[in-house]
Amino acid sequence: MNLETLITYAIISVVLIGIPVVISKKTGTNPMELVFGKRGNRTIFGKKTDDAAGATPKVKKQLNSSKNDILGLVSKLATYARKNHFQLMVPGTLSCDDGMAVLTAIVITRSRVVGINCFGFGGDVTARAKTKDWMQLMNGEQKPFASPVQKNQDQERIVRQVLNETGWPNAEVEIIGVFTSPSVRLSNVTGTNCYTRDDAMTYLQSERFLADGGLDPKKIEQALAPRIVHAKDEPVKQEQPEDAASAQA
Repeated sequence: MNLETLITYAIISVVLIGIPVVISKKTGTNPMELVFGKRGNRTIFGKKTDDAAGATPKVKKQLNSSKNDILGLVSKLATYARKNHFQLMVPGTLSCDDGMAVLTAIVITRSRVVGINCFGFGGDVTARAKTKDWMQLMNGEQKPFASPVQKNQDQERIVRQVLNETGWPNAEVEIIGVFTSPSVRLSNVTGTNCYTRDDAMTYLQSERFLADGGLDPKKIEQALAPRIVHAKDEPVKQEQPEDAASAQA
């Protein structure tokens, strides 16, 4: 290849590279797009264009709690009870002449008997102090449901009665409402004794549960065992949104 041919190729290369660069500076267009063009909302090199960057992102659909979510909570409770030498009863549904306390689990510590009352509502849940109903907002739809506070109080009354009937009238009782969906967001719940799954486990680490109040967890478990109701079709129970809808109808 002679010198004249090399010079010609060099001039052509400068023109092919230089002109797109000059145009790019004046127009703000990627020079590679001028040479190679676009592929949909991406250049040939995979870089997103302004159109793609400005597209409306897809909103992930919010879900209510699943059976795996509630089983995950039970697993955490089992670890908590084993570590602290407490007793865990699953299910925690107790019966007496005045009714039934439908609880997911009962944790018996040395200071109190703790009922775990679970709720499967997802999305955004807001406590409303001036009404009996709370509100669930999920995927743009609002749905009222009965206040967990009242449900917890009803369960506590029955648990206390069963303890009285089984020889433990002085045992402290506390019912905790737990929303088991990992993504649920709770608002205005201060003072309601209702928590997300993680916050409930944090609350159980407080001194009120870990202190030695003189109770014997094993003996209380043995006293309560005959009063536990076992449901073969649903051994682990929580209130689901469809249950609340039926109650509202």
